[in-house]
Amino acid sequence: MRTTSFFVSLATAAFFCSASTVAQAGAGHAADHSHVPGPSVKVGASEVNGNVSVVMGLDGFAGGNVGVLTGPDGLLIVDNFMPGFQHKLEHALNTLKTCSDCGDLKYLINTHWHFDHSGNNDHFGDNAVLITHETVRPLYQKQHDYPEMKMVVPKKTRAGMPDITIAQKATIYFNGEEIELMHYPKSHTSGDVAVYFKGSNVVHLGDLYFNGTFPYVDLDNGGNVLGMTATIEAALEHYPADAKVIPGHGPVSGMVELKAYLDMLKETTEIVRDAKNAGMSLEEVQKKGLDERWSSWSWVFISTDAWIAQVYNSL
Repeated sequence: MRTTSFFVSLATAAFFCSASTVAQAGAGHAADHSHVPGPSVKVGASEVNGNVSVVMGLDGFAGGNVGVLTGPDGLLIVDNFMPGFQHKLEHALNTLKTCSDCGDLKYLINTHWHFDHSGNNDHFGDNAVLITHETVRPLYQKQHDYPEMKMVVPKKTRAGMPDITIAQKATIYFNGEEIELMHYPKSHTSGDVAVYFKGSNVVHLGDLYFNGTFPYVDLDNGGNVLGMTATIEAALEHYPADAKVIPGHGPVSGMVELKAYLDMLKETTEIVRDAKNAGMSLEEVQKKGLDERWSSWSWVFISTDAWIAQVYNSL
């Protein structure tokens, strides 16, 4: 499965339909910011744990979930939606219950380079320290064309470029939190960074984790299903068993749901591996399909056939 195929379905769903699977991500005590100018999709903010909150799409696709740390030092956010959602995100940040007067945005972290997570870097990056993995900066320095949907993602402006890049691990001390940034290679992409707020006990895994659905793995840019599986195994070992987990897409969860995600990765990979080792072509494996228990993991962006293709091409 090619990178452009995912973004074609992503953009189609984002602009022309309401994705019910994504809509459930906003369930709970989320403030409605639909009256703010911007794309028609509503966004909502809700508390996760401690001083960490999340902002996400409520009735459609706004992009990847945005993590927020509030406190007297200012604001720190993890990712920033698709292009065009900057004002809705700003309004959500200004009305968080955990912050009556938090001041300005000081840090912006991108979990990876995809435009549904970094679409508003140029807007927010001028006044914040922007941090990514070191492989991300070169990707921001060039234009990305998606001809199937007649879309061009321009290279980032100076404001949207990282100020700091990390190789493997870094720590930020901010708002009384020790914030661990950890690189997990060859997973969703080549440059995925997980962000762990130790005091609040919340980890934002970005697109390393799609809660309850088949994930997208960017095989064209260093991603691999086997690498993602190893990453989730490592995450379950590294983060506390009672940690709250913000996925790139889907509802906030605990580690139990992350373990269920790992089980899906392992078991569906084994099905595809056995078929491929038996000499079956990709088309034959897709025709055979997966066990019925995995049918609910198919969604508007990644169907069962698309997931089988990602696994098959990762082996």
